Amino acid sequence: MTDRPLARATSAGLAGLPADRLRHMIARREVSVPEVVADALAAIERLDGRLNAFLCTCPGRAMQEAQAAQGRVMAGETLPPLFGLPLAVKDAEPVAGLHFTCGSLVHRDRIAGTDSIHVARLRAAGAIVVGKTNTPEFTLLGETRNRLGPDTCNPWDQSRTPGGSSGGSAAALAAGMVPLATGTDTAGSITVPAAFCGLVGLKPSHRRVPVWPGPDDWSPYSDVGPMARTVAGLSLMFTASAGPDRRDPFCAPPTVPSLPTRPLRISWATTLAGLPVAQDCAAAAEALALAFAAAGHHITPEAPTIPDPGPAHDLLGAVEEYRARGTLLDSRADLLMPETRAILEIGRSASAEAISNARAASRDVAAVFRRFMAGRDLFILPATACPAFPLQAPPDRIAGRRVTPDWPSYAPFNMLGNITGLPVGTLPVRLTGRGLPAGALIFANSGQDELLLAAMSEIEAMGIGLGQVPLSSGR
Repeated sequence: MTDRPLARATSAGLAGLPADRLRHMIARREVSVPEVVADALAAIERLDGRLNAFLCTCPGRAMQEAQAAQGRVMAGETLPPLFGLPLAVKDAEPVAGLHFTCGSLVHRDRIAGTDSIHVARLRAAGAIVVGKTNTPEFTLLGETRNRLGPDTCNPWDQSRTPGGSSGGSAAALAAGMVPLATGTDTAGSITVPAAFCGLVGLKPSHRRVPVWPGPDDWSPYSDVGPMARTVAGLSLMFTASAGPDRRDPFCAPPTVPSLPTRPLRISWATTLAGLPVAQDCAAAAEALALAFAAAGHHITPEAPTIPDPGPAHDLLGAVEEYRARGTLLDSRADLLMPETRAILEIGRSASAEAISNARAASRDVAAVFRRFMAGRDLFILPATACPAFPLQAPPDRIAGRRVTPDWPSYAPFNMLGNITGLPVGTLPVRLTGRGLPAGALIFANSGQDELLLAAMSEIEAMGIGLGQVPLSSGR
């Protein structure tokens, strides 16, 4: 296996272009939809043997849809916003007629009977699904590995992880296999892989994008959302998919976005709760704050006083997982990963007192964080506590301090978006000394997803962000 950074090696293809530019080219008939989809499928065929970003593809179906779409172009129809754009869907949400494994041998042969609301809306907006991307079993790990096949690798350095649990989508985007991909998120599963792979991602306000059908687990925290190489791509996907649906009992009510008067009130910090953060990652948050200051916004270094949110969220996730899938311990344990069995056992053995305490701690963290956010428009933190780490070797030390080698240590702040229900985006900001991406999180108040995307777009326009740099520069 070569360690040549694929994110820098695959810039020539159509599928490696930003989604908004590609959509423009299709509408102006500079390229045809079949050309674009064929390019994406060829990139997958050429690169995925090294990256393992996809669990399955659907070339015949995708090309049929592409041919039909081109007929609409030639007929002069008004084209929807995602028209003709190849889309990768994380295999934690269903696409009718395609495998729906959730990364598990338990569902190795399952075929979805319907699209999720999220996928249906993206397809209605013109996107063409080319395949399902890899995910850890039941999305439970911060790395993208399971028993269905090899680990997913990071295109920036194939010896390293793209993160999880939307790591397949992140790898596909960073390598230029597709311009758009979906993610799901209960504790940073969109923002961590986006940060590790130098991309942009959005965990929306809780259920601004409805979730149905889907596994009945982590419902207070779980969301679906967009991943892309540019903020314009995120915005196209979010606009196409947001809005209530009665099939999701947790979906957010209709929202009328209100963009506040400039300048924005923005706070920033390099850590919370005294948790260790590598210098490169802390520097990314500071650099983003300085960029907002240069754009004329009010920037203040300040942070809420909260305890480490990881332990409580970790326990509550295990309890939710056991509630949803605990029967697998008795019926299909031989098919589960050891890590999955361990999480289910934690959920099964958790005492009522421990669960009550964790819920109280989580509520307290959410209340303090929400009160803090009420006094400002945005809040910036490091996207991760360290850059992408070697495959199956999460760090046991960060910034010189010993940590538990698990996701709450290397992704300690991302889960705050899930605990609070607030929207959080990630922007790539800089490269580390080893040439790995380092990014920053940006939190906004509930329902202010459009403000968040507008702010991210403003900074991206200033040249901050490197998700597209390797793809456009050919360095």
